[in-house]
Formats: sequence, structure tokens, C-alpha cells
Amino acid sequence: MPPKAKVTREDIKRCAAELVRTKGAAGLTAKALAGKLHCSTQPIFWICENMEEVRGIVREEALERFGEYLRSPREDASPYLAVGLNYIRFAAEEKEFFKLLFMSEGGGDILTAHKEMPFVLDVIEQTEHISGQDAQNVYEEMWMLSHGIATMIATGTARFTEERVRKILHDVYAGLVRNVRKE
Repeated sequence: MPPKAKVTREDIKRCAAELVRTKGAAGLTAKALAGKLHCSTQPIFWICENMEEVRGIVREEALERFGEYLRSPREDASPYLAVGLNYIRFAAEEKEFFKLLFMSEGGGDILTAHKEMPFVLDVIEQTEHISGQDAQNVYEEMWMLSHGIATMIATGTARFTEERVRKILHDVYAGLVRNVRKE
């Protein structure tokens, strides 16, 4: 009898994330994961209760990756412009993670429920010296714009140069901030 496969939670996380990255969320099945782990499905379910738990592990991995992207400083952009550019870069470079987090059901209200929202609001408050509902409004309107661009990039329905994206984000953000300060 061959020895039992030694599979860890970290192995499951790594292989499940790789499956989602290459085949999309629909490609994450028990059979596909077992094949990637070179074992039967049994070791997976010794560690995880069900595939919903496996999907949760992948979602957490995607959120960690998203946070790394979003918080990456850029010398070529202001802190808030960097947030928007990094969000869009995440959609371009991690298409399937982007779709999992921001284009599928189960992710909650993407405008207000993601764990990076306080970081983004803090950037607005610190750089523009606006707070409260004004900061929230700027955040939401910029999020909708950035999400639209990112979605078109992730799905391949539009192409933008970084210069064009940078100009769009800058111009809209400047206009929103100017409007808040007039009120």
C-alpha cells in the first residue's frame, strides 16, 4: 500500500490559489485540487470541511495579495493616485483574483465592505485634509470610476495606456476634491 499523501493547509492554499489564477474560480474543484496536490480528495477534506472552506482560503489569499498591491508606494504618483493605479494594476496582473473579489457574488458590498477601505479613506484624509462624509463621498466616486476601468481591463473589454488611466484618475479626483472644498 502506498504511503498516505502529506498535505498541509498551506499546500491546499497554494494549489487552490494557483488553480483560481490559471482557471478562474470555476476551475477550483475538489478533483482539480487533488490533481494539483497529487493525492486523492480525501486529504483535502481531512483539513477542510468542504469546498466552501477552500474557497474561503483562496479569497483570503486574494485579499492579502490585493492589500499588497493597494499599499505599494509609487514614486511616480501621489499617495491617492497610487491607490487607484495599484487597484487597476491588480486587475490587470491578477485578473482572476480581481474577478473573485470584485466581480462575483459573496464578496459583500465592494464599496464599503472591503477591509482596505479604512486605509484608502486615511490616504484621502491625510493628503487632502478632508474627512467625514466628504472623504467618504470622494472615496466612493473614485472607487466606482477605478472599478469600472479595472473591470474593463480584467475582462479584456477595453485597453488603456497607463498614461490615459493616470490622467483620468487625476482629473476626476482633482475635480471631486475641488467640489468638496467649494461647498
